[in-house]
Amino acid sequence: MKILYTLLIILFTLGCVVKSKFINFIPYQDYECSTTSFGFGYSIAVTEDCIYNLGNGPSSNPLSYTVGVETFTNETIIVFKTFNNTDLACQTPIHQEDFYNNTCTQSNFLPLPFNGTVVSSNFQFSLVFLTDEPVYSPNSLLFSQYPEPNFNECDNSNLVFTTTISNGLKVENGVYSTTYICNNHTAYLNNCIDRTNCKLSNITLTCNQGGNVNNQVNYC
Repeated sequence: MKILYTLLIILFTLGCVVKSKFINFIPYQDYECSTTSFGFGYSIAVTEDCIYNLGNGPSSNPLSYTVGVETFTNETIIVFKTFNNTDLACQTPIHQEDFYNNTCTQSNFLPLPFNGTVVSSNFQFSLVFLTDEPVYSPNSLLFSQYPEPNFNECDNSNLVFTTTISNGLKVENGVYSTTYICNNHTAYLNNCIDRTNCKLSNITLTCNQGGNVNNQVNYC
């Protein structure tokens, strides 16, 4: 009976660990993560597999990443590892961040999903926590990445990660700027040169949209 009771405890514990499937990074502009959420963030499926170019950023030498969960003295530890662009098997990390579940942490280790700097934002923090399903910052554009082109299956069961960018966030790079806009559940980019020559583009992509070779879904 004692052995059976111990096995039940182990199975219950494992069930609780497996139940948390996604690591969420909700962006904030304060170190307590208590103001209105704003910035860029991620919801990443917990996996041992390499995630190449998390955020699909513009880097010419994108890095690889893994996210995982460990337990230490009854505390849940979230582990975020970065690997060199040549280490496609994610064997030797060049950087590692560890933090407790449900904590506010500075986000300088997260890859930028755009080229430039965010206007009126010097530092970004993230509320980091585990959930069964992905959690997104409200009023944001969502860029969801799936593992392979399968235009009929884009749901949380095969989601690799989602990048979130707040509505109204503006990025500048020299004379160029990009503003992310969410309007009536449609995702737009407003690209400008010298702040005057601007072009508004609808960047919404659906799961079964033809030509969506990267299997990315954009919406808000």
